[in-house]
Amino acid sequence: MKKLYSTRINPEMRVICAIFLLLLSGLIYFYQRVFLPDYFFIDEKTITDLIRYTDLDISLQDSFTSTAMVYAVIGPEWSQILLLLATGAVIVYVCKRSYRLIDLLFAFLLMLSFALFNLKLSKEVIVIVLNLVACSVCAMQLSNRKKMMIIVSLYLLYAWKFRVYYAVIAVLMLALHVVAGSRGKLRVCLIVGMLLLCCAIPGDFWDQLQQARDVANANREGLSDSKTMFTNFLAPSGVLTVLPNALFAAMRFYFAPLFSVRAQEIILSSTLWLLTLVMFKRGNRSHPLFLLVAANFVIQTFFEPDLGSFFRHLSAYAFCVFGIRYLAPDDENPSPEPIAPGQAAFTRRFE
Repeated sequence: MKKLYSTRINPEMRVICAIFLLLLSGLIYFYQRVFLPDYFFIDEKTITDLIRYTDLDISLQDSFTSTAMVYAVIGPEWSQILLLLATGAVIVYVCKRSYRLIDLLFAFLLMLSFALFNLKLSKEVIVIVLNLVACSVCAMQLSNRKKMMIIVSLYLLYAWKFRVYYAVIAVLMLALHVVAGSRGKLRVCLIVGMLLLCCAIPGDFWDQLQQARDVANANREGLSDSKTMFTNFLAPSGVLTVLPNALFAAMRFYFAPLFSVRAQEIILSSTLWLLTLVMFKRGNRSHPLFLLVAANFVIQTFFEPDLGSFFRHLSAYAFCVFGIRYLAPDDENPSPEPIAPGQAAFTRRFE
């Protein structure tokens, strides 16, 4: 394990890996309908049908309708170009920032699932663009506070126009940022205060958040895409059942092969464990992208109805981990461009 973390990847190898993954994604894009089951294309069919057969201006406004409106505005050709550009941008991004062997291993595993899930019209394509913008913001010479404010604003805007639960992710990111920036007794007080605030929120809010899982699975028993679904550990009953149900979902995600030993479960758990290892090995737990990944995962444990939808949503934000700078001694800290001695003082002023 130490060798995975310490072995450095040279720039030429990163370029080769990016080219290979781009070619592999191209093959998946052109032949995915041959080898992928039909349920991989359910979202695409829903969006396409909305564009073709529905008056989007007067139809019920939900996440599918809002997404369909975006694709309808830019047209079918540009929609395909958008998802191809988004996929290519993510591949180049993760390969460019795969400084160590463990990064490269995770990049290959993540990009395989990423290409399988996202090379088709879906709600996730817009989320990928959103998170790419978040990564670009974090590459700017701004303070963590300013970066976090911009990212939270972007998530709130997306929540307003597309999926309302992204507002909960934004609030959680902000809460984690406040806690990460505190120390000692202040941190303890903040955590206690936030827990008390959660208890004060009406139980209906927590019930709706948890019941989404059971409602989604109510009529799916026996369907082709129901093999990886699961229900809540406890019947939703206010804030008291949130933690047990969320922990049960996290256990299903991390230890999926214990419940069903198939290739899907093994790949999912391996990807999630590698993501966790890559995140924490960076040692940069107050970084905005660390908080983004953590908040997305936590909220997923509240309501994801099955392993497949969890994995699909995970692929749309997990690549952000590559934007988290390693906190390590200077002789071990990877940097795409070496800093000249005369530039050191200038650089420190903006870090």
